[in-house]
Amino acid sequence: MNHSMGKIILDKQLNIEVLTLAGEVEKLPNHFHDYYELGYIASGSRRVICQSKEYIVEKNDLLLFNPNDNHACLELKKELLDFRCVHITAARMQELMVECLGFDVCPYFEPQVICQSDLAAQMEELIGLITDGSCDILQKEELLYLILGDLVSDFSKPLPKEHADASCITARVCDYMECNYMYTITLQDLSRLSGLSKYHFLRMFTREKGISPYRFIECLRMTEAKKMLREGKDLADITYQLGFSSQSHFTNFFKKYARITPKQYSRLYNN
Repeated sequence: MNHSMGKIILDKQLNIEVLTLAGEVEKLPNHFHDYYELGYIASGSRRVICQSKEYIVEKNDLLLFNPNDNHACLELKKELLDFRCVHITAARMQELMVECLGFDVCPYFEPQVICQSDLAAQMEELIGLITDGSCDILQKEELLYLILGDLVSDFSKPLPKEHADASCITARVCDYMECNYMYTITLQDLSRLSGLSKYHFLRMFTREKGISPYRFIECLRMTEAKKMLREGKDLADITYQLGFSSQSHFTNFFKKYARITPKQYSRLYNN
């Protein structure tokens, strides 16, 4: 079976990424990332789980994933998928909020799925301009600002503080993982830190964060890997610093989440 790897483009004028996935797209396991992913279904359907809520998404449905929203994409039936989205870092979103709306507070989009949205057509036009290599900054900015303005007006609330809803135990364990994800971390380490049995720790953490400790660490590694690739660091150095056993291990890990290879991602920023 020929699975889609995906295509990613960096628009340097807007300072945002565009990701397109088309074809027999494999399921995406539960994960999160440190940027906004705002996209739409151009064709096909999928079962999406986000923040422990389940949705069936179809053509013209919008998906609005905030930084640190855990989400998974699962096959609903045997059919081709065409999904297109923009990736916007939290820092860039804050700049866009100032440029677009005059305030510097990042939005938190909710709900994460908007069914049959009229904004899908505008998203399609914007992403089409970027994928076609358009240099018409005015046209692209107009579309981006109109889309974000409407999304913030209709589907957002102030961004909650990090760990605001998590228990002190979960926050402490998260801090530990954020400082040590490049090393070997065992369930015993985490349960000892939490003061709970392994079973009760796993249940508590997954309930609080909506994602398992193992997947949480994978997402931290993915975030750092992308940062290092943007900085142009060598693949061998990244493999070593992030604790992967080999470059092939790292490459397979990266492709599982990004749908492109590390070298392809690095070339976006280091041509």
